[in-house]
Amino acid sequence: MSKFTKTKRRIPEVKTRIKIIILIGTIGMFLILNCGCNDVTPDMNYDDYTMSYIKVIPTTATMNVNTSKSFEVKAYDSEDNLIPVDASEVDWVGTYECLACGTVWKLNPGSGSTSTYFTPEEEGEYYLYAHYKGEWGYSTINAVQ
Repeated sequence: MSKFTKTKRRIPEVKTRIKIIILIGTIGMFLILNCGCNDVTPDMNYDDYTMSYIKVIPTTATMNVNTSKSFEVKAYDSEDNLIPVDASEVDWVGTYECLACGTVWKLNPGSGSTSTYFTPEEEGEYYLYAHYKGEWGYSTINAVQ
């Protein structure tokens, strides 16, 4: 048998091995992706919960001017159990100690999210309010240079 014949025989063997490896990889990826989809949660019915109050977390913060910090709203029932919050019903509002100074802060986003990034632009005391289903919660923020 010549060298050329041996090489010719190996080519189909290599192609078959590559096809088997690709098939095994494809099946493996399918199994990995499919296993993560077994536990589908139904749409949340937020009306099933009776909310007592909300909190903005953290409740107080000291921040440097022109730096951002994340704040989050949490809802609780009358027994202080954490309950889910419908992000689409959350609004965020900021205030500053100097009302005549106008808006000297940034909120991102201002609504539609259970969390927001707050950025003070001047030194002083700020209040960050969250409004959810008729309830208000707030955080006191002290901005320093």
